[in-house]
Amino acid sequence: MKDSELLHLFDIDGSGMLVETSDMDKSERHGWCALSYVWGGDVPLKTTKATQLAHKKRIPLDTLPQTMKDAVYVCRGMAIRYLWIDALCIIQDDQEDLREEVSHMPKVYQYAALTISAASSRSIYDGFLYRRGYWSHTFPAIDIRVATDSGESIRLFVYVIMYSHAFYKRKEPILQRAWTHDTYRLSSSRLWIDMVIEYSKREASFASDKLRALSAVARVYHLETGKEYLAGLWKEDIPAALCWASGPPPGESEAGQFVTSQRPREYRAPSWSWASVDTPVHYWGHRCNCAPVKPRPIQVLSAGIIPTYPNGEFDSIASGFLVLHGPIRAWALPTPIKLREFKTKDPTEWWWSIWVEEVNAYVYPDAIEDGHEMLDTLWFLLLAERDNNYHPDPGAREPSTTYYGLVLKEAIGHPNTFSRIGYFRTEAMFDADCDCSNRDEVYTSAMFFNYFEDRNITLI
Repeated sequence: MKDSELLHLFDIDGSGMLVETSDMDKSERHGWCALSYVWGGDVPLKTTKATQLAHKKRIPLDTLPQTMKDAVYVCRGMAIRYLWIDALCIIQDDQEDLREEVSHMPKVYQYAALTISAASSRSIYDGFLYRRGYWSHTFPAIDIRVATDSGESIRLFVYVIMYSHAFYKRKEPILQRAWTHDTYRLSSSRLWIDMVIEYSKREASFASDKLRALSAVARVYHLETGKEYLAGLWKEDIPAALCWASGPPPGESEAGQFVTSQRPREYRAPSWSWASVDTPVHYWGHRCNCAPVKPRPIQVLSAGIIPTYPNGEFDSIASGFLVLHGPIRAWALPTPIKLREFKTKDPTEWWWSIWVEEVNAYVYPDAIEDGHEMLDTLWFLLLAERDNNYHPDPGAREPSTTYYGLVLKEAIGHPNTFSRIGYFRTEAMFDADCDCSNRDEVYTSAMFFNYFEDRNITLI
């Protein structure tokens, strides 16, 4: 990590104070500890334009919230003088400093000598050091020596702690926090889709951090694969990357759990990105005990995003678009409705059941839309299919294919330009005697599919 990329550190020697790395000896800039924790609301003790000068003179350690105090205790016990805490080391009301420091945050954790994860704390006031309970047992320490990257020899005491089964089932508060996903996944080789599903379950202290908190993973993934990043998706993975849905996957929900949230008022990502909604997401048929969902041949003619500031394409998005060539069709609603009413009428359900040309289609909204725009037509973009003949007993059910796609609304005054508002699922049944490998027979057997037309469209 370059010296210029880390601007401030908390010097815990003596009474404590904020220091600029440019004033430090070069050898001291490589030994900091980073604290990862849950804010749990506003943090009164933080660095602002008004408190910056005072913090550079003194930050009384007895005024620190408990989680910060515990971090200081750990650092002193390990002879680490400098501590990085975002509330103290980033000027919270200086947008320029905030953007600069946040863009470097992944490296702060990656290159820290130690990262403390206050996993059990629900807020900055809870602390994380407790006496171990009856559910654990500590074995004698193992004394080993290891060499650091600089060649220095250090002594480590490794303690093996056996925990009860109940301990492993605990859900730590920090695992609900979006920023910690960077800390845990930087060196992970798990699939991107798995990361998105897990990450979408977490909550950001600020809604604008939805993409920023995943930026370190995205940057590393980009460097490793060379793929083009598009607001949480990868261009080379389209159309499969578009096959996400709000809410938990079928079979993993309880009554009343399927209530969608409002779409964020502040623009965060294009409508086709999972980052545009505030709900957990899943991918159609991902890791289910069934036949795979296969993407349809969709051409990506062009794609792009505009960041809110230079070099911010991984962090903050001002706008984005996709130009696709694929099968699309319109369906006129029997009665026009307001866009904000495009939601399930039953709070225990997540979908609409509609009939389009003798075919029953389930429509799943991405979020509760805000606005009074009248909606008289839904557009369907066909994206994927699944062969339902995957069954231990081939004669147990009639052959069928499930089709998936996006539900779109056309932009007013901009033909062939659409926003995503949900997705649809429908099942086409056909005679057991027909050639199941011939998908044309499936299409022509239902009028619903006869109206699809391959066109160039723009998604925003």
